[in-house]
Amino acid sequence: MTTQQELPADAAAQNQPYPALSAASVQRTAALWVLCGRALGLSDFTAEDGPLPGDEPSLLGLAAELLELTDQAARTLEVVACTQLAPSCAVLGQRVAQALGRDEALRVDVLDLAFAAADLGAGLASAMVGDGGELRLTGAVVAKGESCRLGRVVLRFLMGGAASSPLEPFYVPRWLPEANASAPGRAGWADVLERLLAGGRPVLVSGMAGLGADGLAGTVAARRGVPLRQVDLSAVFDASSGLPTELMAQLHAQARLEAAIWLVVGLDRAATALSEKPLAVVRLADRLTALRRPLALVHEGPLPAELAQKLAVAAGLPHLEVAPLDLTERTAQWSAALQSVGFAAQPSDEHAAEIAHLGMGPTQIAVAAAHVAQQAQARQASALAKGIALPAFLPTRSEMRTAATTAMTAGLRRYGSRVDTTSTWADLVLPDDVLAQIKDLSRFARLRRKLFDDLGFGDGPGYGRALSAMFSGPSGTGKTMVAGLIAKEIGVELYRVDLSRVVSKYIGETEERLGQLFAEATQEGAALLFDEADSMFGARTEIRSSNDRYANLEVNYLLQRLEEFDGVIILTTNFAASIDEAFVRRLRFRVQFPFPGPDERAKLWQAVLPGKLPTEDDLDFEWLGEAFELSGGHIRNAMLRAGMLAADAAGILTMRMLYDAAAVEYRELGKLPVAYPFSEDW
Repeated sequence: MTTQQELPADAAAQNQPYPALSAASVQRTAALWVLCGRALGLSDFTAEDGPLPGDEPSLLGLAAELLELTDQAARTLEVVACTQLAPSCAVLGQRVAQALGRDEALRVDVLDLAFAAADLGAGLASAMVGDGGELRLTGAVVAKGESCRLGRVVLRFLMGGAASSPLEPFYVPRWLPEANASAPGRAGWADVLERLLAGGRPVLVSGMAGLGADGLAGTVAARRGVPLRQVDLSAVFDASSGLPTELMAQLHAQARLEAAIWLVVGLDRAATALSEKPLAVVRLADRLTALRRPLALVHEGPLPAELAQKLAVAAGLPHLEVAPLDLTERTAQWSAALQSVGFAAQPSDEHAAEIAHLGMGPTQIAVAAAHVAQQAQARQASALAKGIALPAFLPTRSEMRTAATTAMTAGLRRYGSRVDTTSTWADLVLPDDVLAQIKDLSRFARLRRKLFDDLGFGDGPGYGRALSAMFSGPSGTGKTMVAGLIAKEIGVELYRVDLSRVVSKYIGETEERLGQLFAEATQEGAALLFDEADSMFGARTEIRSSNDRYANLEVNYLLQRLEEFDGVIILTTNFAASIDEAFVRRLRFRVQFPFPGPDERAKLWQAVLPGKLPTEDDLDFEWLGEAFELSGGHIRNAMLRAGMLAADAAGILTMRMLYDAAAVEYRELGKLPVAYPFSEDW
């Protein structure tokens, strides 16, 4: 059988020695139309006498072989192609159509009549060209109402590449530069992918967001000397209906007719819809398997266990789960990406070491590096416009951080929101013993990798790698602020989990969402903040109903994920006693945030006062701390209200404004403020 590699590289372009149509194909098709015309009484129809010429090689014949068409399908394709492309056949076919009262020859009913007249089988065209027909499934022809035409991919092949592919609008550009694709740690994965692609079935490739599948597949394509094609899954398969689109057949044709490595990307976006339709996954896998060409189906981010099981067991796809980059590999990826966008080698290595702790994939790193270059170029252009010559084209730490945050996956945002803090440790007002506990926690956060990776604590059982802490105490005492400061110090993003987006009334869905949440946090290297944690981590109850049983299952699942989690998780609660004891045992740090006393409250009033706000002399913060039993959060609200009063007046903050703002906050808490003791000219 002819293969893709047997066609000379320039044969399609020159049509030599492979013309699009052979002379025998054209004469056979003309003879078919003559027979049909004579059957309709068109007596002036004549055919050439004598034997047909031999079937010399042609691109049409090669297409039929590469598409692995049956004899009947190949004969039908021959008639369609010659009638569409050969003028002599087109004229004969058009006359037959007119005799039948039809407007064109390539109507299914006209073709059926022609095949019947030539004793090729009644209804052959309907069987081959209709829904589910061999020529439709392989993309050889497409239907347009009652008519049919050569598929654009086949037409492109016959025209030597002169026509465009219908898949081109859905091609996904390659993001990963060659420097990143060849960075340390990637060659081994490319070797495994190459072996799997040679197995004849589609390969499921999964891993962290931005895993760089295009880099791995691009390496394989370069080794084989063929191009890499990436197409979006939504173009060829409608996950909502669980059915292939019309372009699936064109993918089939193009994969068969053009030597290439194919990636079908975007399975992660369709995972939920596919999981709701048991047969959709198998249907998708069957259509991709029918291509029998090197193809990988890519899922970025946490792969739902049910979907993985269906693809591996029910559909029989081999699964390549690409491991996340380790610190050394991420550093190499960052350095290669920064150099690829124009930064010098030495500073690139230094900046890479500073940002590599973020759990990013190769593609994310490449995108972030491009963003860094844009920011640095804009800053340099702005400086030059002002007459300031910058010493070198270098990124700043802030630009690196911003670019990394922008490039990281938004998967966690499905379950919560990012917590940003502009506070510093100097803004923290807490008793000395509590500060000492927090410093220990912060120290552990900074040294965690060293403890487990270098000093061997990760080798033995029972330690666990997570930084887990519970902050308990009244509202507004600084629990969330401290969580943000810790995340800021160790350089990770902090996400506040919105429990309404995690907890579901449907059985099993809460556990599925929790699994995806922890998997996303692990891959991003993000910290998780569970505010009001008692609502989810509450004590298990005696089983009196099925609701109690399923609620306890959720708590048990959380306990399991907490033990497996290799990240930062912080729980805050106003009711520490209601947290399940099993959770408390697994938490590495437990910090009680007390309600601030008068001295702490006075310091908080001073800490939240903006330095730019003009004030009267002799503001009595000590009296405010004594008179109003407010937590730090309420004091911050009161200061903002006082600033609003100052901005609306003379722009100077007075003691009366502070009192009025504190009194309003006090009344909103249901408390009666003391009378204002100072004269109005205070």
